[in-house]
Amino acid sequence: MPSLMPGRPGTKEAFGISLIREDLRVSIPPRALAHYGLQADGEVVLTTTHRGEGGFALLVPDRARATVFAVYLAQLTQMEKIYWFSEKAYTLVAQKEGRLILTPDILQAFHLGMGARLMVVKSTTVAMSFTPVEIWRAKFAQRGLCEAIENMALLEEF
Repeated sequence: MPSLMPGRPGTKEAFGISLIREDLRVSIPPRALAHYGLQADGEVVLTTTHRGEGGFALLVPDRARATVFAVYLAQLTQMEKIYWFSEKAYTLVAQKEGRLILTPDILQAFHLGMGARLMVVKSTTVAMSFTPVEIWRAKFAQRGLCEAIENMALLEEF
């Protein structure tokens, strides 16, 4: 998994760029699947990352049940239904062959659209984030992290 600023501690590690395809599917980069111990098929939880920003965090259900997320996960009973807790969206979605299966309602809840390019980043041991490339580019530019912006262009696209 490449660091966006090699040799600099604490910088973001990215698995790649995933696109929201016309069929509303989004690939989970193979290294992300392996890193988080996810099977190619199964269920995962998506939740809001930062309020007002597009994108989502993918929670690994088995790991998330041992955290503060457990109280929310216990209430997710229906696939693809959007649940709101403390102004954050949560939804249980299927993944098949390493691809998330989204719906128009899910895209709307996470402020995303078809064709969006999402940088997949290692967040915690429980979650990875899928955040629009433009958001990362703006954050890095604001902090003067030009090397990270340049290295984003080298990431593999899925």
